[in-house]
Amino acid sequence: MSDIREKTTRTLTHADIRSVIDGTCLAVHLPGFVPRVALEKAREKLFDHPERGDLSQAAEFKRVGFAFSEISDEASRDRYYAQARPNIQRMRDLFAPYSAPSDVLRLLLEEAWGPGAGLLHIDGRKAFIGICRYQDKDVDLNPHTDALERNLPAESRHTLKAQLSVNVYIDIPETGGELELWGVEPTADEYDRLRGQRTWGIDRDRLGPPRTVFKPAPGDLLLLNPRQIHAVRPSHDRPRITLGHFIGYHGDDRPLELWS
Repeated sequence: MSDIREKTTRTLTHADIRSVIDGTCLAVHLPGFVPRVALEKAREKLFDHPERGDLSQAAEFKRVGFAFSEISDEASRDRYYAQARPNIQRMRDLFAPYSAPSDVLRLLLEEAWGPGAGLLHIDGRKAFIGICRYQDKDVDLNPHTDALERNLPAESRHTLKAQLSVNVYIDIPETGGELELWGVEPTADEYDRLRGQRTWGIDRDRLGPPRTVFKPAPGDLLLLNPRQIHAVRPSHDRPRITLGHFIGYHGDDRPLELWS
């Protein structure tokens, strides 16, 4: 159980990252990570982006880019890697002439983590980072966990000691859209039992109240452990728009790996 619910800081340090890995902190919060002028420029393009499409496994959620979690077979795996570099450039173009937040994050992690940080490599192929995700009005992101292993090929030897998540908030509704954190990391078997007959996520009535509820502001960054149960309440007036990133931890002597 975490000792600290949330730490607010101006930059990420090695100790901040370790605190989320170790579970002594539920989340690390960087307010104003994206400058307001860059947010305004990106929002003009993102609200009605022509390439905004349905998330493969949950059409009620929209995205620009193609997520690692959408990989279901070798064809979709090849599609993911073929689009990885173009999608990174697409995110840069959305924020131009300002720096893309995902690029800034990569540099920040490279500086903060002793052995550095880089894109996830699997079988010699580099991952995409920086997917833009939309949670439209009245859509509930039910309690769930995230795990890289669910989308790896069966023969993969790629293993993580821990997985982290970084959300960068581009737009937040006036009402709703709060992040809920339970601070509980179930095993695979425990998660399957909680999920029951659902194809995805957990019914809230199977859980007690969240340990903490966090309402970010546009431009904020939040680092958390996505293998712990978390959820996002429905937005009530406009879409909730975020940039999503995952971070893989292999040990203090190994670089961090990033993907979306």
